[in-house]
Amino acid sequence: MNGKILVVDDSMTARKLVVDCLVEQGCDVIEAVDGKDGLAKIQENTDINLIFSDINMPWLSGLEMVSEIKKLPNLAQIPICMLTTESGTESVAEAKKLGVDAFLVKPVQKEQLIMVLEGYLKAAG
Repeated sequence: MNGKILVVDDSMTARKLVVDCLVEQGCDVIEAVDGKDGLAKIQENTDINLIFSDINMPWLSGLEMVSEIKKLPNLAQIPICMLTTESGTESVAEAKKLGVDAFLVKPVQKEQLIMVLEGYLKAAG
């Protein structure tokens, strides 16, 4: 399964779990350590097919990053899946308002990650 995926998470352990799964699926993965880094990477790589991002990060949160991405016409259509430890909270409600497409609760289950990945890559392809 081909696709260029951006993974944004300040936790190296959590990021590695997601990245390893995506690489196993044949994806080209770009990593970012926080929202600020993620925003820079997406502006450098405008052919990204899907973004997986943590919500709670230093410098620029996942929600702040999404808000900035949605303001950019050439990037606003990229599907975004938020990774969170807080299902059903204000952060999730805020993310939905910003246009986030999907949510996965940490620790992320490989099967769920693959389902989200396949769904969005098939829709894009």
